[in-house]
Formats: sequence, C-alpha cells, structure tokens
Amino acid sequence: MSDEPPQIEIQVPPELQAGVYANAAAVSSQTPHDFTIDFIQLMPVTPGMAPQALVVARVKVAQSFLMPLMQALAQHQTTVEDMMRRLQDQQQGEGEPE
Repeated sequence: MSDEPPQIEIQVPPELQAGVYANAAAVSSQTPHDFTIDFIQLMPVTPGMAPQALVVARVKVAQSFLMPLMQALAQHQTTVEDMMRRLQDQQQGEGEPE
C-alpha cells in the first residue's frame, strides 16, 4: 500500500479558463475562521478623476489554508526567479566572445 496521497485532478470550468487580471489585493476577515481576499484591478489614473479599482474576484478561504497558500506562492516565486536568472545568465553568456 502506498503512503503517497492520491493525485487530485483539477478541473477549470470553461467560463473560468480565461482568468481575470488583478494588480492589487485586499484582505479582510469577518470571523476568526475565515479570510476574504479581494483581487482588484487598479485602473490607470485619469487626470482630474478619482482613482478607480474594480474587484474582479472575491475568494473566501479558511484560516488554516493561509499558511499553505503563502508557502506555495513563495516557493513558486522562488522557482520563477531562479528560472529568469538562468535565462538571463544564458543570454549574457551568448553575447560574450569565446
């Protein structure tokens, strides 16, 4: 018997596959058990107009999910930064004379 957890097949409904763009977020909590994360799209500021922000997604998460979420985000960010650093090193290496 295997101790590995079963693989989870993640399905994204067609109406959510395109995703939404967010460049800001706000976090709030109404109870000690859950948090609400509003993903926000900040619009470019037009002179003479008040800045506009549109909530494009609101996600409620259990308090127990926050730490695993933050760890997953940090790990993914580290992976992306390492990949970008390697690509940059390769590009700089290609331009040097041998």
